[in-house]
Amino acid sequence: MAASLPVEWGLTPKYEYHGKITSLSRGGCLLQTDAIQPLFDRTIYIRVPLPEHEWWEVECQALYYLRDVGFGVEFKGLTDEDAATLRRLMRHHREHPPDSAGDEFE
Repeated sequence: MAASLPVEWGLTPKYEYHGKITSLSRGGCLLQTDAIQPLFDRTIYIRVPLPEHEWWEVECQALYYLRDVGFGVEFKGLTDEDAATLRRLMRHHREHPPDSAGDEFE
């Protein structure tokens, strides 16, 4: 699903880079960022602010790179709690699309 979610990411859970999730699915996401580097098959860590003012942190694997856009990642090792959080995030985003709600997570 199309999305516009702020994200912090990094090669460690220190989350040293920022970007935006522009597409989100149960299996992964497309992360738009200016901090492009060789990431294919690397583990990265992302965290996304949730509507409840908490953070969802998840480990991912970089699958591909899109020039001038960013990269696609697959979520790794989602727990049942992670899967439930992702479903809530996707449901919230469907009910409050970015065009109708502005920047809802700030």
